[in-house]
Amino acid sequence: MIKLDRSSSARQALGAGVAVLGLALAAAGCSSSGGTKPGAAASAQPVVGTLNGATFHGTIYVSSQVNGQASSWHVIKTFQDRIANVRDCAAVAQHGDLADGHFLVPSPQAPDPTDSIIVTSFHGPGTYPPATLKTDKSDSIFVPGKTGVQQYDITTSAKSATPGKEVLFLDANGSGEIVYSQAHLDGNAKKPAVAGLISWSCKS
Repeated sequence: MIKLDRSSSARQALGAGVAVLGLALAAAGCSSSGGTKPGAAASAQPVVGTLNGATFHGTIYVSSQVNGQASSWHVIKTFQDRIANVRDCAAVAQHGDLADGHFLVPSPQAPDPTDSIIVTSFHGPGTYPPATLKTDKSDSIFVPGKTGVQQYDITTSAKSATPGKEVLFLDANGSGEIVYSQAHLDGNAKKPAVAGLISWSCKS
């Protein structure tokens, strides 16, 4: 498990279930050391020097959630996600890993549970609380089911949808984790929800 000093509550989630997710979400209101001030936009990553790439070694944890509490099932998977066209891990943390300066949260490949989370308000290392990440309108968790892949929306642009919550902790070396909860199936509050976390280290 990735050891990040700022997110001790989130680190315990793999062993203790999603009961600690609320603590991590609440802790996001505290400022994080070593990051760019919120509101300072990250520039797109300059294409200079050798592109060593970045490899994320991560863990994804997904648990069903009923009335805010961990429920009947959960899944834990380790994964590796390689980004080739970046300078190194530090550059990813500073400038993002997409050409427009956004940060794409590492993800496993199907058929494991996958995520599609893009931080559009990216400003470098630090803590991104729910109030910041709610501006992203298409963050989801995808879980294989008996009838196909099920989409649990954390954020969505659909006006009728009920948004979940997420908080991102990112270190200057590219390591980090994101904690999420109240992600409902198809964004519908009347349908099942999931909670969990994705954590990763980075190596160039």
